[in-house]
Amino acid sequence: MFQKPDIGGGVSDFWSYIREPKPHRWAIWGVALAITWLVFNGVEKYLIPVEEPKAQIIYFENWTANRGDAEARADWVERAKEETRRNAKKRAEYQRFADSLGIEYDSTEADKVTRETLGEEEAAAAKKKPEPAQLRSTLAERAARGPQPAPQTQR
Repeated sequence: MFQKPDIGGGVSDFWSYIREPKPHRWAIWGVALAITWLVFNGVEKYLIPVEEPKAQIIYFENWTANRGDAEARADWVERAKEETRRNAKKRAEYQRFADSLGIEYDSTEADKVTRETLGEEEAAAAKKKPEPAQLRSTLAERAARGPQPAPQTQR
């Protein structure tokens, strides 16, 4: 039965049925489309409510009135250096990921800016891979510690 589906025959049958003159054809089409629109609109508005974002008041840091330009610049420079550190760490993660996939990833220009901004030592520290957190000791570490005394149970 399903060995050779006749798509063209099904489409032509549907088209000939649609073209048959029926007295209330357009009214039925209109009602069907209106009901479909009402159902989808109702689902959108009432079953899946979307909360409108509320107005937020965002406070910022207040500075003293006698704050000088040098102090403001020092704060700005420190924030810029912190952003550069975060970018350098993220770039190092992307570099390691690209290396593991065998993809060429060139970050020499960005690394140059990082070295100019932070200095050589801090830029190298930002590129350094973080040590993984050791949750459990390995079998070799436990063997190196030797046998542990059994815990005393109270009777």
